[in-house]
Amino acid sequence: MRVVLEGLTKRFGTVTAVNELDLEMRSGEFVALLGPSGCGKTTTLLMVAGLYRPTSGTIIFGDRRVDHLLPKDRGIGMVFQSYALYPHKTGCAKRRGAWRSTSFSIAGQGSSRADSSSASRSRAPS
Repeated sequence: MRVVLEGLTKRFGTVTAVNELDLEMRSGEFVALLGPSGCGKTTTLLMVAGLYRPTSGTIIFGDRRVDHLLPKDRGIGMVFQSYALYPHKTGCAKRRGAWRSTSFSIAGQGSSRADSSSASRSRAPS
């Protein structure tokens, strides 16, 4: 799916976290956001996921503008890199949790339980 960010901006009071970002990610591309702490990488991803509302700009999935939609209505998911929210869990339990999370998302799209289990395991960290 093509993802386009046009003039994407996020301000927190007087602080500009992301300033007029233009980016197009074509279907099948692998994209990484790199930069120092505080440069807006996470803020950008949270806007794409719908957890932060942009101050201005647009987010497009395919041919559909989604920046006004709630996260649940965007048809995507987000998995955080760090399990810092769950320090009490072992690595194995964390991975199982990621599988459950991913398989729930896949199952919600109409796949069978077997299909979603297989698909989520193929995406889970080893």
